Amino acid sequence: MRVLAVTGGHSFDREAFAEFLDSLPADITWREHPDADISAAELAEFDASLHYDMPGTLPEPTDPPESIREAIRSAPDTGHGYVVLHHALASWARWDEWAEFVGGRYLYQPGVVRGVTCPDSGYRHAVPETISVVDAAHPVVSQVPAEFGLTDETYLCEVFEDDVEPLLRTDAEMTDAVHWSTSLAMAGRRDNREGWRHREGSPLAGWTKTNGRSRLVYLQPGDKAPTLRDANYRALVSGALEWVSRRR
Repeated sequence: MRVLAVTGGHSFDREAFAEFLDSLPADITWREHPDADISAAELAEFDASLHYDMPGTLPEPTDPPESIREAIRSAPDTGHGYVVLHHALASWARWDEWAEFVGGRYLYQPGVVRGVTCPDSGYRHAVPETISVVDAAHPVVSQVPAEFGLTDETYLCEVFEDDVEPLLRTDAEMTDAVHWSTSLAMAGRRDNREGWRHREGSPLAGWTKTNGRSRLVYLQPGDKAPTLRDANYRALVSGALEWVSRRR
């Protein structure tokens, strides 16, 4: 199994991530933006892409290059697989196609999602949570227990529950009473929620999605080294890579 791992656009623990990649049962090539602007033709050399990146967001939103647009648009036909981790959901802040492809949208500012006006998304660091398996028969979760604990960052954001197949749930509180406003953080008021309101969020901490022949897994945890070093998390990502690599 050949995998392209992609980083860039967000700070992360490089040593812990490198150890994490070494633990996975795959032949992995690691690229970082802007050198990760790989075409659909180049992607044909790999069975799957592992995204731990967050491009096109800070300091100002930018559009993806045509090579990345082409890769995503052709995936339903090529069957290239995707595993998207944690902050990679928040990539390409103003490119709707990425959100539709992955199954959720993280908003840095209030905006319109699928025709509905939504507030900016929220974040909360170092949350102790119990992750529960929703679909125990799914191959992605075959090597993890029915419940396991993590301490990770949670997101209060838009999840397209009607378009995804639930895989994992969290027991963490998903309300604006405990999360912080991303818009206020970008304005220099980090860890603040003054005047910010957000409806209760989805408890989904992982899901699968199919786009034509292309399989995708999104796993919401993955913020820092303790999660990247967690045996259950590594088993999840390993199972996800194996599953998405099998073209439909």
